[in-house]
Amino acid sequence: MHHHRQFRRRQSRPAACDDDAPHGKGTPAPGEPVRPVRVLPLAPRPFDDELLSSWQGRVACRYGCTLRDVESWLDADIDPGRRGGLIGRDFDPGDAMITFWARACRMDAGRLAQMALRRHARASNWYIQDRWHQGVCTACLDEDHTNGRDHYFRRAWSRIEAIVCPRHLTMLRDMCGHCFARTGFRFDCREGRGRLVCGSCSAPVSFGRADSVVSEWQSFLLALTNTVTLAIEEGPQGTVAKDIMRAARLLWSSSQAGGKPFIAWLGQPRLSGNDMPADRDEPLATASLQGRMLTLFGIARLLDLADARSRIGLPPFFLAEKFAAGDPSWSAARRVVPQPQNVERHATTCALRSDAEYRSLAEQILASHQWKAVQGAGSVARERTLTRLMAEALDRAPRGRAAGRDPAAP
Repeated sequence: MHHHRQFRRRQSRPAACDDDAPHGKGTPAPGEPVRPVRVLPLAPRPFDDELLSSWQGRVACRYGCTLRDVESWLDADIDPGRRGGLIGRDFDPGDAMITFWARACRMDAGRLAQMALRRHARASNWYIQDRWHQGVCTACLDEDHTNGRDHYFRRAWSRIEAIVCPRHLTMLRDMCGHCFARTGFRFDCREGRGRLVCGSCSAPVSFGRADSVVSEWQSFLLALTNTVTLAIEEGPQGTVAKDIMRAARLLWSSSQAGGKPFIAWLGQPRLSGNDMPADRDEPLATASLQGRMLTLFGIARLLDLADARSRIGLPPFFLAEKFAAGDPSWSAARRVVPQPQNVERHATTCALRSDAEYRSLAEQILASHQWKAVQGAGSVARERTLTRLMAEALDRAPRGRAAGRDPAAP
């Protein structure tokens, strides 16, 4: 509160003018009064791997104000269209925003300009566009607290493939550990330091031991993240990068089953309403953390990235077939094709196996060394292994069925 009052007092008593300011926006014409350039008495410096909006949030919290309050005080004419979202704040903030923040905090504008994500080798649709969907590594934040520095958002957390922290092998979190809300985290000044707190209940990001990634998934998650990162850094026109984007869009395009997206047919883990992307054309950039993870798992199965098919199973045949067709417009997959009303239902029926055949397949699975090898593992690992073994067993012993559309397809 003290910082808040101090900031408000300085609003009515701005700092001295900058007579050497270059002509441009805010520069008075000859004969007009000189417009003062306001500066902040205290402004922490950015970290090397920090997002620009993270640094701005840390500066604002020192005065008990929101970022927009500070910007309005610094320059009332700032373009409001550039005030929100990762694209407007971090990817391409614009020269005007860089200039007045640099002046206000007595910093080199070139250093701030280098923090813009557009300076790095990836396009905007390979970054998370909604800050509230960005996960954090609690182990990294614990280190910030232990070392007496502010919390801050790492630049790597804004990438669409950011699922696990490669340093601590912990899953990133976007949910408050106190109220379980997914409303994102904001900065608040506590004990003289900038701390990330829940945007809903204002509880600080909990300290203590972070939940580790399940050991069996460590190598897969890291390999998947590294594979996607390398594909993106090779350029958006690279074969793997284009296939990743095409697979993501196919997964979220509408199937024939009432418009349900294809990703819903991949099975566990189940898809929830909170996992839906805001824009199905850009699912990786606009989905929640859980939605991005499910999408990346589906992409990995379709493209067999990081040996995904042997780890989490084959993709459904109908989906792999549709992806292999390679419709360059991919919009054809989005159209819901109505079923002909005069088609008789018995034309698509199939011949089921006998009970004895199903029993034999089940006994083979239970006796297999793959099933025995996971008996000491967790329930998730056993369920995934059982699902894979069942699919493989059914593929090895195909049933006879009448001609017609694949009943497994939506």
